[in-house]
Amino acid sequence: MIPADLTTLAGTWGALHDTGELTYMNLVHLAGCDGTDPDSLTRFEIEGRRQVLLAIEALRRYTPGCQAARLRNLGMTIGIRDTRKIDAVYNLTGQDVRSQARFGDSVGIYPEFIDGYGLLILPTTGRYLHIPYRALLPRGVRNLLVAGRAIGGDRIAHAATRNMACCAVSGQAAGIAAALSVRTGQPFHNLDTSLIQAELDRQGVRHQ
Repeated sequence: MIPADLTTLAGTWGALHDTGELTYMNLVHLAGCDGTDPDSLTRFEIEGRRQVLLAIEALRRYTPGCQAARLRNLGMTIGIRDTRKIDAVYNLTGQDVRSQARFGDSVGIYPEFIDGYGLLILPTTGRYLHIPYRALLPRGVRNLLVAGRAIGGDRIAHAATRNMACCAVSGQAAGIAAALSVRTGQPFHNLDTSLIQAELDRQGVRHQ
């Protein structure tokens, strides 16, 4: 029996194989898990697995062609989208993402793609924003660079920058900055961003 008050069984499948199998499904979303607390992670992983079985049952009952659907595999752990983030020298905003923000210290670009908190904007328009180097620099902490999901930004900005492609953008910039810091003897906060941009150009990375 699928509980009437269960509202988390929503999402997408990514592809239909030639054999008729759904090869990727993203159908259970749980709010309120504390990704820094092992006990919370355990409780939510148990609950997530329970709801996966309910999602399969919902597909069988209500989705044409899925009457004989079966679960072949699932994620080995619960996926956490949002935990701790740095307070950066510059924190990206939802307005930055939505208005194609431009920054002089840009170290990469990313399309207007927001996925989270009930908001979905697909990257189909060609619109994009700059990722500023300052978003990788923690405010008040020296000799530290942060890349990936933890860069500075508000809730809606995080729904964009948490995606893997944007994590790759900030990660490449952070690696270049680390190498240049060693080469020049300059700490991260004093590093000339034009040097980072020149190396990005050499590597064929678009940042404007």
